[in-house]
Amino acid sequence: MRKAVSVILCCALLLLATVLSASAQTIELTVWAMGEEAQKIGAMTAKFEQLNPDIRVKVQAIPWSAAHDKIITAVAGGTGPDVAQMGTTWMAEFGSIGVFEELSSYISRSDVVHQDSFFEGSYETCIVNGKVYGIPWYVDVRVLFYRTDLLAEVGFSEPPQTWDELRAAAEALAKKTGGYGMALSTNNYQEFMPFVWQNGGRILDENGYPAVTEPEFVEALEFYAKLFHDGITPVDSGGTDLFQEFARGTTPMYFSGPWMINLTYEQVPEITGKWTVALCPAKKTRTTFVGGCNFVIFRDSKNKEAAWRFIEFMSDHRTQLEWFKVSGSLPAVKKSWEDEELIGNPMMAVLREQLDDTKAPDNVPQWAQIEAAIQRRVQEACYGTKTAVEAAQALEADIRQIMRIRN
Repeated sequence: MRKAVSVILCCALLLLATVLSASAQTIELTVWAMGEEAQKIGAMTAKFEQLNPDIRVKVQAIPWSAAHDKIITAVAGGTGPDVAQMGTTWMAEFGSIGVFEELSSYISRSDVVHQDSFFEGSYETCIVNGKVYGIPWYVDVRVLFYRTDLLAEVGFSEPPQTWDELRAAAEALAKKTGGYGMALSTNNYQEFMPFVWQNGGRILDENGYPAVTEPEFVEALEFYAKLFHDGITPVDSGGTDLFQEFARGTTPMYFSGPWMINLTYEQVPEITGKWTVALCPAKKTRTTFVGGCNFVIFRDSKNKEAAWRFIEFMSDHRTQLEWFKVSGSLPAVKKSWEDEELIGNPMMAVLREQLDDTKAPDNVPQWAQIEAAIQRRVQEACYGTKTAVEAAQALEADIRQIMRIRN
């Protein structure tokens, strides 16, 4: 009896030791994800765990509205995650104060993550003061949405290729429908800045000084504001339903991102086959806005190697394609776009081509304040309370104050 009890006790102790040993070897990786991505990323983390049985991923869902403040609190208290989804325009703000792990050494020994694997505009959002603090997760890009049938009726067999053609088409459409030729925002830098970039303009010069009074910027602002002054696009479209206006033909063109494709099919199925997307019209280039999100590793993480393994997994072109199927988010890895499901879709093919000519906002810590100033001054120009030159001069003063530039 004593022998039996001893055997049972030994087995129990052995089992407990095995469990404790396995538990000690399992790494718990904390990942912060925002918005809809947080609800869908579980499909990817489950596969990662299958491939990495020594790692368990704990996803914490954070609303976008609370994310910025939560990051600040985590930085102050040293309670950040191992890995976090990071908006591209937040990279400089947090990267410049040492919140994120610098990733150059990880990239140099990786068989998966390479700079040239990603779209240039997207990868540039990860670089702050010459150092790499993130890896692109997914991208979005702005293109022209337009009614093919209505454009054909006013003599355009293809979408406008230049600024002059864009204005001419919008004027003709407005006259025909009795509405507007296109929709633009008076206070959305993501719609305005592509016009600046297409004209060779910029916000800051190579030395970090404001460049908004340069001719290229002012010309872009004049062109943009005149579309409002001439009634081609509504000065105030608040409260209108863009889908219904698009379907009625009273707003037959607008610029937006890939998420609007499925939404348009869902919201106004009656115009299926009567609309599509096109590259942005060109001045000097067709450059447009690129957004999306990156992955970062927090500097205080105790699980940096496991965190990097997770980022490598999410950066694999096959994982990127699977994430697109799960979420609809566009792959940041170029090789993923070789799949027929993407490149074989005419609208996706346009997005892919446009991704080769994109730009992100200046990666400086003060960008949020500069963004607000741009939107305020552009709105003044669009409403006509300032000329383009006056708005640009006021914006230059704003930026100098924001960046504490005296000369």
